Amino acid sequence: MAFVKPRVKTRSRNPGEVLRYLFGPGDDGEHHGHRLVAAWAGSAVGGLADLQPVRRPDGGFSVLRLATLLDQPVVAGVRPPYRPVWHCGLHLHPADPVLSDGQWGQIATAFVDAIELAPAGDAAAVRWVAVRHGDDHIHIVATLVRQDGRSVWLRRDYLRCQAITRRLERDLRLHQTEASVLAREAGP
Repeated sequence: MAFVKPRVKTRSRNPGEVLRYLFGPGDDGEHHGHRLVAAWAGSAVGGLADLQPVRRPDGGFSVLRLATLLDQPVVAGVRPPYRPVWHCGLHLHPADPVLSDGQWGQIATAFVDAIELAPAGDAAAVRWVAVRHGDDHIHIVATLVRQDGRSVWLRRDYLRCQAITRRLERDLRLHQTEASVLAREAGP
């Protein structure tokens, strides 16, 4: 099993736009089985069930509550980034087995910890969620203002995401991608 390179998307201004896309049909109807598999520490008393977008009578999802919760630190923050919504997709190779929601949740939590969006034990870290709508990937959406009001200014996030996916491949004993093997052969 191997992660295909992480896909860091262009930052957005509104978490609702990103969530509407992720909980919508997708560009070609490829989104199905929409659900959250992980979220920020202390996100809800009832866990992920309290955060799940509600299915509307037309079959779509209402993401307003979740978008509002993600956006609260941004609204309360001092001089937040112009585009405070960060979004990254993590995809497995097509030949890899299907991971459980729990496994994806652990991967997402390790990922946001490693790129320093939500370090383990930091109760004031940014708010984030991991959305799954297929068997082979998740999307991590985070707002770049911590719950204590300070902005997070990610630098070199694409390179950091690549590094953590390579580390996760090693730590989880996943099949390493060609980029991982080449990096290991080049040096320490």
